[in-house]
Amino acid sequence: MAKPIGPILFPFTGYGVGGSHISTFLLAGALARDHGVRTVILAVEGSTVEQEARARGLEVVTTPGPPARRRETLRDIRRFPARRRLLWSFGPDAIVHCCDLWSMQSWGIAARSIGLPLVYHQRAFITAKPQDRLLVRLAQRVISISQACTRNLEEAGIPGAIAILNPFEMIPDPAAFTDARDEFTARWPDADMRLIGFSANFQRRKRARWFVEVAAKLAERDPRTRFVMFGRDRDETAAELAVYADTLGIGDRIAFAGFRSPPERNIAALDVLAIPALAEPFGRTLVESLLLGVPCVATDDAGHGEILRRWGGGRLVPRDADSTAFADAIAAVLADPATALDADARAAVATELLPRTHAGHVLEVYRSIKA
Repeated sequence: MAKPIGPILFPFTGYGVGGSHISTFLLAGALARDHGVRTVILAVEGSTVEQEARARGLEVVTTPGPPARRRETLRDIRRFPARRRLLWSFGPDAIVHCCDLWSMQSWGIAARSIGLPLVYHQRAFITAKPQDRLLVRLAQRVISISQACTRNLEEAGIPGAIAILNPFEMIPDPAAFTDARDEFTARWPDADMRLIGFSANFQRRKRARWFVEVAAKLAERDPRTRFVMFGRDRDETAAELAVYADTLGIGDRIAFAGFRSPPERNIAALDVLAIPALAEPFGRTLVESLLLGVPCVATDDAGHGEILRRWGGGRLVPRDADSTAFADAIAAVLADPATALDADARAAVATELLPRTHAGHVLEVYRSIKA
């Protein structure tokens, strides 16, 4: 007789929502909806994580704030007894599923201390720090979202990760976003505008400033090109990037649109999505562009190379390429509309990445722990 499974507890300690949170919410929703397994998001009260999870109809249990801004060992020690009690309240069939090292430190240790099964989901690269490796080794099972993540774990001396690709919601037909471009055509009433976009938070490894350099190279060649950057301020700010664009002479040809959701609406407005980021474990934005039929140009590094070699739909630029080479690749894609995936190819990718299918694979991991 199969042993009972659940609830599955997904703890988070921070404030903001990123790609790893969205993937987790899709998994939690599919486990509950399609497989009848209770799931609970543990989120800091008042955080965006709580708000987004509730908006998606997920069960949420809140914990006292403030949200963590970094991994804080002393705070985790102080909160250990309360976290332990909360986990214990869900009963002996609960499984704790951590999706980052912060939650492994704050909740994973507490889970193991009371004998609850622990899963670590490798959604970002770990470092060679001994404490990081020790945290991952707490887990009975490790799930990896890409070949790049699996290699990262192996290099850290942690073999045996189970590779399961991230889930993606069915992207609406691109025809649903026919007005997505309207604000940009109104801003730049060029009859034959070419709109190149960047969609990521302004972290250094995402290379927002480098994208501005690429934009300047493209602007020199083609007066029809215009540029838009979607994202939140992080290591760099939109104001700083705007000043840099002015110094390169393209301040009037680039828009800083801020963070917007849903992301597919942002991508649907574009002729090409530029993704110069480094060290992306998988890359939700790149996959979303494939599913929308918007061609992309990405740095051939980590998960990006894996995605485009698997499905096509864009061009890869070597990691050590300069901004001129990246601009060349964008120009080539603009000249070749066939770069984008056709409707049949998009449907095949979407089917492969359905949350229901993803959740079924993860459920087998939980069953293997209980066996």
